[in-house]
Amino acid sequence: MKKYFSFFLLVLFLFITKCNAYTKAPVDITKMDINDLSIALDNGYITSETLVKLYLERIDEYNETFNAINQLNEHALEQARELDKERQEGKVRSKLHGIPILVKCNIDVYGMPTTAGSKTLLDNFPNQNAFVIQKLIDEGAIILGSTNMSEFAFSARDSLSSYGYVRNVFNFLYTSYGSSGGSAVAVKATFAAASLGTDTNSSVRLPAAGAGLVGIRPTYGLVSRTGVIPYDVTRDTVGVITKDVSDNALILSIIAGTDEKDKVTLNAKKDNYSLDDTSLEGINIGVPTQYLKGSGSGESVTSKTDDDIYELAIKAIDKLEKAGANIIYLDSFVKSSNLTIAAQTKAGSTMCDGFNNYIEGTSSAIRSFSELVRSSGHIQNLSGYLSSCGDGLTLTSKEQEMVNTYREYVDDYFKEYDLDVILYPTLKNKPFKYNVSVANISPGSSLGSAIGYPSITVPMGYDKDGFSYGLEFLSQAYNEKMLYNVSIEFEKMNGNVLDTSPLTPALYEVPSNVTQLLNFYSKVLTVNSHDKNVTKWVNGVKEFLDNYNSYEDVSVKAKELLDRYETDKIDDIFKDKFLGLFTAYQMKRFLVYTFFVVITLVMIIIFFREFFEKG
Repeated sequence: MKKYFSFFLLVLFLFITKCNAYTKAPVDITKMDINDLSIALDNGYITSETLVKLYLERIDEYNETFNAINQLNEHALEQARELDKERQEGKVRSKLHGIPILVKCNIDVYGMPTTAGSKTLLDNFPNQNAFVIQKLIDEGAIILGSTNMSEFAFSARDSLSSYGYVRNVFNFLYTSYGSSGGSAVAVKATFAAASLGTDTNSSVRLPAAGAGLVGIRPTYGLVSRTGVIPYDVTRDTVGVITKDVSDNALILSIIAGTDEKDKVTLNAKKDNYSLDDTSLEGINIGVPTQYLKGSGSGESVTSKTDDDIYELAIKAIDKLEKAGANIIYLDSFVKSSNLTIAAQTKAGSTMCDGFNNYIEGTSSAIRSFSELVRSSGHIQNLSGYLSSCGDGLTLTSKEQEMVNTYREYVDDYFKEYDLDVILYPTLKNKPFKYNVSVANISPGSSLGSAIGYPSITVPMGYDKDGFSYGLEFLSQAYNEKMLYNVSIEFEKMNGNVLDTSPLTPALYEVPSNVTQLLNFYSKVLTVNSHDKNVTKWVNGVKEFLDNYNSYEDVSVKAKELLDRYETDKIDDIFKDKFLGLFTAYQMKRFLVYTFFVVITLVMIIIFFREFFEKG
């Protein structure tokens, strides 16, 4: 019955969406990752300006339903045109050059208000970009806008703010989880290529798992929080949400690193997070059995995991084992005293002082936490946090001792079983309707948060109702590279993840012969040919791409160019290679250069021979 009801919702949703004249592109951005987009920009299939328009049109079409976007960057198109000009001049900063990214609305973007989901802070304009935002911009990324969240990052259950609920991207009657719900939903709905979120206990990984995405909580201290509205400074970190693992590693490699203003990053061990072409052979993966299946009712770590989720996890474990990983079941890993530590948070005693420090870098009319508490416009009751003002931003010695004890306990397991990662399902329970109150729904995701260890969730699969679930890998501090390499191997064996939500389909179609034309075109671009027919054909394709939206029927023009490809024998340039390396023209140049090199060497030999004979 649920399945039919979901189908009815989809039909109704598609019926009520607006009918607009959309920008078209020769590629389908809903099925592309950052690498694909970067290649498309390099080859001239699209421009950054067009890409921004495509995302903005999708936001205009679908965001009203999902409420994922908080603010848009009104200068995005202008910035895209500037980056297009740089690309034309041969200056490409990185793979992110001209790629739109979204950020959670508790992260400072210069020129946009940082609201943390609260209308109270609508005038909270930062004096400069957050550290992580500036690093993205320096690499050529376009900050397209900010995403909705649970107000002040209070809740992992949902993303409810002064701007309303963020809806589940697979069924808008259900929760998106939180607090980075808007960031996750926006990526799955293809409102941008990727997004940043923040994670205190589980706020990146839960919504990422619920949206069928990759989400990482990095090692505490690897990524700066300067310019981020704090919740619990002893655990807060910026995280990354993407469609696939390679995108995630790319963005983390850019935003990670030392920030003098955020002292916890001073010992950051930044890596390039390059994804090795490796296998899972010999990788040791620990699986806490008490968490994997569980028993009894409730929503604790040891409660019973939903049957569908458990079956997905067992299938995933089986795939990992068949790929060569050693699965080691940890029958007594879960310890109640450690769970108590994991469940605790310092938010009550750091939020006031943390906010007071943060607000100094903005032009907000509100200048202190006490003013924020007394103001209107927010839905969360903040008065209970006033008593903690002045308590400081660090753990007490007793609290630090508890964390150290928990960390040593986890480290002992890694050492005893020679573990590379620990695995568990990110979610144990099915999604719930967005306006239903539930207890803790993230017992697994907080396992490493209390001790600052990194973990990543990757799409595990869907249940019969179409909801997504994630498989989470946890490792020791600064071991993100291991997490990425294990995750990408699982991603390969688990199938393609580059898709958009069925509720947010593509707004235009790409004819099959256009795709075929681009395949031929990209092939020709790899060859430095001076053949007149080839040059004429390449210029014809460039003109086609530059004027793509002006054609009444792009497939007709594509067919014309495909026919010319055949009649002008463009493909012959690939058959005219020497040892598969040179075109005929290049071969002539090679022979000429070789001739001159040989003559020069002969003359040098003769010269030295005469020189030594005279000597």
